[in-house]
Amino acid sequence: MLRYLCGVLLASVPLVAANAESANFCRNSFNPNEAVESRFMGLEYALTAHVLAEKYCGAEPRPLRPRFLGYIEKQGCDSGTEIYKEVEAAIEKMEDAGLNLLAQENPKLTMSDEQVQEWASTATKELGGCDALKKAHDAEIGQ
Repeated sequence: MLRYLCGVLLASVPLVAANAESANFCRNSFNPNEAVESRFMGLEYALTAHVLAEKYCGAEPRPLRPRFLGYIEKQGCDSGTEIYKEVEAAIEKMEDAGLNLLAQENPKLTMSDEQVQEWASTATKELGGCDALKKAHDAEIGQ
């Protein structure tokens, strides 16, 4: 009897493996005990650094979409994926936003211009200073 049970289990392994879904690595969220997809972890910081370089440090404006969405597409994630949609929404928010919107995590709160400048100064220092932000801003992805 045990031999038949083991035979059935072994015979069903290929069927289970054939019907298993591959992991969706084009998302930003993850479930408990699931491996975290690390190639998109720094995108939020990179977006913030890009916008700070332009709006605080005076770097020449460059479009966000080709740089960031292009990177996501090169990773095999098209416009229907979670990560693409989230980054696209963040870019849309940041494109026309001033430092005020960038500094305020909660748009219902208002910050004075002095508070916004203090936030921008602190964030810029934490990210390496204006020179580092401008250098990263002007670098080509993949270098």
